[in-house]
Amino acid sequence: MPKNPKPLTLANPKRFRTIQDLTQMRPDCGASIDDIFVIDNEFLLIVDIAHIGGILNPYNSPSASYVRTHGVIVGSYNRNVACPVFWNDPFLLLPLSQHLKENSLGYKDVGKVVGSVSCPSGSFLLLPVREDVRAPLGSPMDKALAREDGVKIKLPNGTYRVFYEQFEVPEGAKKELYQNIVAQRQ
Repeated sequence: MPKNPKPLTLANPKRFRTIQDLTQMRPDCGASIDDIFVIDNEFLLIVDIAHIGGILNPYNSPSASYVRTHGVIVGSYNRNVACPVFWNDPFLLLPLSQHLKENSLGYKDVGKVVGSVSCPSGSFLLLPVREDVRAPLGSPMDKALAREDGVKIKLPNGTYRVFYEQFEVPEGAKKELYQNIVAQRQ
């Protein structure tokens, strides 16, 4: 596989692939099939879904409905080590691809590090939240942020679509190990 030159932008839309449809993978999860979230004077929470998974039951609770309606759940591979989160309009980037080999410093030339996040469960939640979010959602969210297992980011207002940025996959490797997660402001 050829070496990647320094990126000119945080992400390359030519490599974008749609995210998975969780309703096909797990029909019981109740997740939205939407790959879009909207920021309207809110913060974006990025966290391992395991940290707030308990609030998704009962299925019809106000907190569960909020997460399912406003959030986007994106499958990844398990990542115990925190990865940086970069921003440079119009892209938000989680550089997860194995070809980066823990070195995402090239992205610092074209984006700002706005936090970091780990994902031991293999599923990220991207969720717009107001600063005054109340329990039961607020408590698990605050715990995840205190342990630095999640990040809360202020982004410009707008509609964002979530993609995988798919890189070349070496023979015999799993494609999900060579993907970044990107949210692009539309």
